[in-house]
Amino acid sequence: MTNYLILINRDNPLKDSFVPENLVKVNDTEFLEKETYNHYLLLKESAKEAGYEIDVDSGYRSYDHQKRLYEEWLEKYGEDYTKAYCAPAGTSEHQSGLCFDVKLIRIDGNSENSKPTDPEIIWLHKNLYKYGFILRYPEGYEDITGYNYEHWHYRYIGVEHSTKMYNEDIKTFEEYYEKYLKDN
Repeated sequence: MTNYLILINRDNPLKDSFVPENLVKVNDTEFLEKETYNHYLLLKESAKEAGYEIDVDSGYRSYDHQKRLYEEWLEKYGEDYTKAYCAPAGTSEHQSGLCFDVKLIRIDGNSENSKPTDPEIIWLHKNLYKYGFILRYPEGYEDITGYNYEHWHYRYIGVEHSTKMYNEDIKTFEEYYEKYLKDN
């Protein structure tokens, strides 16, 4: 059974052998855990009804994929930048299949990376919780999450918990975990 409330970060790594048991293909190259995928489809449809096209840019990543990615970033961007934006293998939520990075689809059908000021991103941030997602690395909370602001990275925790975070204005999963889940 999938633990949708698992805290994954540098202090709480996954085993290198961990692979989600129920991955579902999202598009030509990406996969998500099944319940995460189903809720992503609801979010995607709601975004479309609001006039926005989104897709998964990066979903599940294996331990080995994340290890290669981290090493490439170290070589290309250096240690400080890499530590601020890229998780070492085993500490990435992508390995769980419970998160995704979003990309925007434009009218011409081409995709592009998003900016925090894009109307799609503003809409997503206001509506993620309704579908069980949270903005995983919010701006101004780098000292808690350990990562810089990533307006494109969304984590599935279930509607009950995402709504509770939203209603109580809890910004990070670390804070929510500490308050409600740590000793359960």
